[in-house]
Amino acid sequence: MATDPQARLQETLQLRLDAATFKALMRDLLFREAGKPYFKQFALPRQRWRRWLGDWRPLSTYEAEKGILPVGGRQIDQHMRNFFTTNERLQATFQEGGMPVTAIFVLQQLCPQLNAALEHVHRIECAIHDEHHYQVDLQGGPAPPLEPSQDTSEDV
Repeated sequence: MATDPQARLQETLQLRLDAATFKALMRDLLFREAGKPYFKQFALPRQRWRRWLGDWRPLSTYEAEKGILPVGGRQIDQHMRNFFTTNERLQATFQEGGMPVTAIFVLQQLCPQLNAALEHVHRIECAIHDEHHYQVDLQGGPAPPLEPSQDTSEDV
C-alpha cells in the first residue's frame, strides 16, 4: 500500500505578517527559491466557471514578479495590495520533499518558535488580511527521511 509522504504528519501554520515582512518573504520566494530544484510552481485560484480545469492555474515566476514586486517598481506596497485584491490568493508549491523552512529568513525566524514540527514546507498560500497585514498559510511537516545510501550509521 503506497502512501503519500506529504500526507503523513502534515502541519499547518497561519501567520499574519506586516507589509515589510511580507515583502521580504515574497522577495525570497520570487528571486531565490523559485529557481531551486525543490520549487514546483506558483498558482492563482481559477474563476468559478473554469474550475473544471482545476482549482488553481499555474502562474509563471515572471508573471508573479511583475504583479507583486516588479524590478525598479515604485509604490511596491500599493502594487502588492492591488495584486492580492485582484487575485485573492497566491499559492507556491514545492516538490515532494518540500522546501526547508530555513531557506527563507522570515520563516526561519518565525516557524521554529511557533511550530517546531514544521521543518519543510510543501505549500505556501498568501492573501491580504487587512490594509496593513497579509495572511500566510504554511503546510508542511518534518524533514524527509534520509535515503539508505545517505545513512552514516554502520551495522555492528
